[in-house]
Amino acid sequence: MSSTSTQYPAFENASRIAHGQPQQVRPRPPFLRILQAAGAQGETFTLKEVMHYLGQYIMVRELYDKQEQHIVHCGGDPLRELMGLDSFSVTNPR
Repeated sequence: MSSTSTQYPAFENASRIAHGQPQQVRPRPPFLRILQAAGAQGETFTLKEVMHYLGQYIMVRELYDKQEQHIVHCGGDPLRELMGLDSFSVTNPR
């Protein structure tokens, strides 16, 4: 298993496309489906793109806490299986 897969289990690998270009990651199929549900196209993304689509997914599905919007409640959503958590804070992403 690559060190990227160990650090980021939602990704198959990460590699630089060319010197000076942003690192591209290839999400594993469950995570890719979540990103695609938020409008992502393709199979490889920069980490900035991943965070954008993940944020879109959370907003569209209204998974955030209405009072404390940095808290995401994902119990009962496919995101729960991916994260392994019922809720998490976007200010402390692990």
